[in-house]
Amino acid sequence: MLPRVGPSTASKLEGRGLVTLEDLVFFLPAGYRDTRQRRSPAEAADGEVIAVEVTVERFRQGFARGRFLATAEVCDDEGTPISLRWFHRVGGLGQRLQPGMRLIAVGATKEFGGRASMVHPELYPADDPPPPIAVRYPVVEGVGARTVSNLVRAALHRLLDMDGLEDLLPAPLVEAQRLPSLVEALRRLHDPGPELSPEEIQLLQQGRSAAHRRLAFGELFLLQLLLLRRRARWCAHEAAFVSPEAGFDREGLRACLPFEPTGAQWRALDEIERDMSSGQPMLRLLQGDVGSGKTAVAFAAVRAAVAAGSQAALMAPTELLAEQHLRTLEPWCRAAGVRVALLTGAMPRAQRNSLLALLAAGRIDLLVGTHALLVADVAFAALGLVVVDEQHRFGVEQRALLRAKGERPHLLVMTATPIPRTLALTAYGELEVSIIDEMPPGREPPVTRLLAGRGALPKARATVAKAVRKGAQAFVVCPLVEASEVLDASHVEATAAALRELLPEVGIGIVHGRMASEDKDAVMREFREGRLRVLVATTVIEVGVDVPAARAMLIEHAERFGLAQLHQLRGRVGRGGGASLCLVHTAHGPSSDSAQRLRVLTETADGFAVAEKDLALRGPGEIFGTRQAGVPRLRFLGFAGDGTRMLLRAREAAAELLRGDPELREHPRLRVAIEQRERDAPVYTAEAG
Repeated sequence: MLPRVGPSTASKLEGRGLVTLEDLVFFLPAGYRDTRQRRSPAEAADGEVIAVEVTVERFRQGFARGRFLATAEVCDDEGTPISLRWFHRVGGLGQRLQPGMRLIAVGATKEFGGRASMVHPELYPADDPPPPIAVRYPVVEGVGARTVSNLVRAALHRLLDMDGLEDLLPAPLVEAQRLPSLVEALRRLHDPGPELSPEEIQLLQQGRSAAHRRLAFGELFLLQLLLLRRRARWCAHEAAFVSPEAGFDREGLRACLPFEPTGAQWRALDEIERDMSSGQPMLRLLQGDVGSGKTAVAFAAVRAAVAAGSQAALMAPTELLAEQHLRTLEPWCRAAGVRVALLTGAMPRAQRNSLLALLAAGRIDLLVGTHALLVADVAFAALGLVVVDEQHRFGVEQRALLRAKGERPHLLVMTATPIPRTLALTAYGELEVSIIDEMPPGREPPVTRLLAGRGALPKARATVAKAVRKGAQAFVVCPLVEASEVLDASHVEATAAALRELLPEVGIGIVHGRMASEDKDAVMREFREGRLRVLVATTVIEVGVDVPAARAMLIEHAERFGLAQLHQLRGRVGRGGGASLCLVHTAHGPSSDSAQRLRVLTETADGFAVAEKDLALRGPGEIFGTRQAGVPRLRFLGFAGDGTRMLLRAREAAAELLRGDPELREHPRLRVAIEQRERDAPVYTAEAG
């Protein structure tokens, strides 16, 4: 670390993830303030950040209504009175605000009590003014803002003196992208010079400067190199089998399915057939809305694998979803002559042992199951295809464990969560992507209505009750399991109680993530079988619940969910055909930001359009806030501004570099960095399965 950093400060910095000099120099500023021009608050607009030289008249601090408050009354050179206010303790504040002292205050102006005020301003002695462009860093608990700023700048200068900042990107690539070097970018971010124009300062403030884009591009480029090398390493080996064309013949498939596949399903099948016939292991992500027909596409791949003499495995995240897959697949498999079985953790030992013996002898063609498929004694005779449903529920290591049960089998992972293609390239960049963007004929999307305002919830619940009395089953989704002292939002217990008052004659069940798996499955089975007419739940019902009679849904306090997640939830209703209704509730008013965001759901039933809007509103950082295991953390993508285009440019640049230098022999420093990242995150390799 740096000199004059004691154990206490070092511990607090470590709590923020700041351990090394590199950590400090990549700790990016949260904002910038132009202090070059002194202005009077009388000339400034409300909320405008200004720098003003003042004289302290008096200072007091204490508690008001149980809340700490410090106030300094000052005036500028024009005699304009200004109140400086702090709502938390700041060390040494009293010593710096003695009457008669001359200071420079930097902060946003706001009218309070008929006079100009500044809340939590930064203070500088008049004879030691702030830098022309003052840099503001994110808060480090227990460490003063000035100390953080000094440490970051000291770390930058130390690394520059040591020539310790290694720019991994080849210089020709940086020049081709019209980006500054790493050193230049960090200098501009931490120590912007006084020559910057107001427009350049605004770009820095917005995180859209060339320096920000340089860091984001470098991060994305390294990630794409890792993902593309991962894919190349896995695909460098021969596949366990090459599927004969007969496995994908359209007439044979039509004879097994009770419906005609859509054009989008046929396109996905063509892509899968090319992969499985290439001689290399398939690595493909199949995306499609709930009800778009992903299972039928997976069945066609299974049929082709079995026709080639191999076995297939389909892994689902819950027993309920695995059972639903079995019910769907059984008649299709029977028509195709494919022997299918189900393996779950709840299976009796004798039955399990018998099933495993049949599997090892090659007398089961398709095994459907949950995590139970990963157990060591589950042995296939010739596993050639692995299908993983709702893949975001599994980590890379779990998929690798299942693939390791065969000799480089093909891999098809499926998701109903709509992900913009660019984000799919970030999270699953080693996978090729197939998209089913067409719904089967006759499948009507739910009518989605927004109910906004504090008085809207009783009306929404009454609407659901009316639908239930007419014969529908209904989901009601709440953000909380139980009441919270912090969050003002509904919870399952209170909502269920309110609905029981409206529907005293109806069975109403509760399900949430704190329940044991067997208890959750029991309640969901009761709902699916019609013994419960209303299911009050948290988002545990997002996947794995197929109840054709469910034609109504209410999502309470929907502002607490992402748009893509809300779209996934509403996909639970209307699966049995006919009209269905999804009510989206927010306690905020109709003109609020929350209501404006949620209104997107009323305007489109296209999951990918919803996901693109979600990306635009929340940014990639929040969408990947709960990350899949094995997906590297992206620190700078949120700063990119044009992150989507940048991601595609980074992927193209990485692919071009690997075409000319697949082993990175001409770029040894880059190779070392990528190999280190591969050690830090699980990877797809032949050795890993």
